Amino acid sequence: MSHNRVKVTLDPHTAHPFLFLSEDQRSVFWESEWQRFPSTEERFDIRCCVLGREEFRYGRHCWRVVNWEKRGRFCSWAVGVARASLKRKGKITMCPEEGVWAVKYCEGQFMSLTWPRIRLHLSPVPTKIWVCLDCTQQQVSFINADNGVEIFTFTAASFNGESIRPWFWLGMNAQLFLMDSIV
Repeated sequence: MSHNRVKVTLDPHTAHPFLFLSEDQRSVFWESEWQRFPSTEERFDIRCCVLGREEFRYGRHCWRVVNWEKRGRFCSWAVGVARASLKRKGKITMCPEEGVWAVKYCEGQFMSLTWPRIRLHLSPVPTKIWVCLDCTQQQVSFINADNGVEIFTFTAASFNGESIRPWFWLGMNAQLFLMDSIV
């Protein structure tokens, strides 16, 4: 990978109240207990999303995400990037037209968050994923960090000159970890 490997941290000001962030802001898990946070313009209120603190406009960057199913097989999550201006209030459609480029895992199945969705047939299902952002080429790629196989690539992503941030969505029983990308 010729991308700049970056350390991503989660932005607690954007986290939906069902999402619990670790003290070091490097992992997040979904819990059915609503946290009392002030409702600000930054915070997601319907979708269980959180953004990374980092913003990218130029260059090539990548970071590694590890998923862990907390309780049983009924687990769903998505990882990718989003425009910094992504709508955070009300229902958002998770797709490039709305400013989200991501892949989603739901109960054993992977799919691209394109419209329409594309089912991705992966064997084995990855547990570690490189998210690779190329601002110059306007591409977002997802690579299985265990074996180096490409999962999916968005080409000609319309960033519209905006800053791009790491983006995460968690459903029931999901937990995601941000790994140091130095190794």
